[in-house]
Amino acid sequence: MESGSIIALPGAPDSFALKVANDQTIYIGRKAKPNILDTEKCIVLAYSEVSAKHAEIRCSGNVWTIIDNGSTNGTTINGVPINPGKEYGLKDQDVIGIANYILVVSIPNGDANYVTQSKNDIQGEQEETHLQVKLINATILVADLKNFTTLMEEFAHDPSIVMQAAGNVFGQLNKEIEKNQGQLEKIAGDAIMAYWATKGESIEAGVSCHKACLTALRLKDIMTKIAKVKTIWPFTEHPLAFDIALATGNVAKGALGKSQGNPALLGDTANLAFRMEKLIVDDELGKIIVDQNTYDLVKENFDFKFLGEFEIKGRHNAVNVYQLLKALH
Repeated sequence: MESGSIIALPGAPDSFALKVANDQTIYIGRKAKPNILDTEKCIVLAYSEVSAKHAEIRCSGNVWTIIDNGSTNGTTINGVPINPGKEYGLKDQDVIGIANYILVVSIPNGDANYVTQSKNDIQGEQEETHLQVKLINATILVADLKNFTTLMEEFAHDPSIVMQAAGNVFGQLNKEIEKNQGQLEKIAGDAIMAYWATKGESIEAGVSCHKACLTALRLKDIMTKIAKVKTIWPFTEHPLAFDIALATGNVAKGALGKSQGNPALLGDTANLAFRMEKLIVDDELGKIIVDQNTYDLVKENFDFKFLGEFEIKGRHNAVNVYQLLKALH
């Protein structure tokens, strides 16, 4: 009897779904489990961040549990880390984090009461941390403030000077993002993440992607202007510049608990944007780069330069990367 399914890597090109039968154990790891039995299945995530025997999900009817097998980079349920060796109950549509990668479980009647007191306790805790997820198509923009670490070291005696300046700059960026119908996802230290979401139709995706690219160019112009304003950026010896990367594709969008505020974006496209930004070297301050999907959607409206194929951590295939130079219209 089929009792549910697990979607691995939702939103990624290599996403797949595993059907789960009643009374099966699903082994998750970088390598397949040897000598697998009829009552067992494997989810192989062939990434260096995933341990060889990372975790296992035990499925019995509508009662599913997960155990982390002492993995190096850990396991989470809806963003909350779990303790190795301890059995945790799962609910329908829970998001399982395996190192940097995610699985979404689909459990028939998965909100039924758990069979032990410890699992009931876990269920109660997860009421406030449950992640409501839906898949969306989006263009994601990641902008990283250059030389932030150097500044923090230089002003170690009073880091509030750097943080105040960074806050001023991020405030200017966020105004421009909102002006162009983008949504701020988060500010994390020296980086900002925003996105332009669509319903997935090609025309609408092209419009949102176009807005994201125009915003990236506009942010670069804004940086040039405010870099000269000492009340915003007082560090005359340190140029104000952001490296910017854009990627377009499916992502999982969720909100923690009962509140729909503070949304989170998860999935391959979000990871790609962050990792692409790291391709920009220090002597190329202020560069804007995009992935193939973004380029294909707006190539008629912008001037691009092909930079080549790059190996990106966590991806099987090389990624075509383009530099966004200017708008054509």
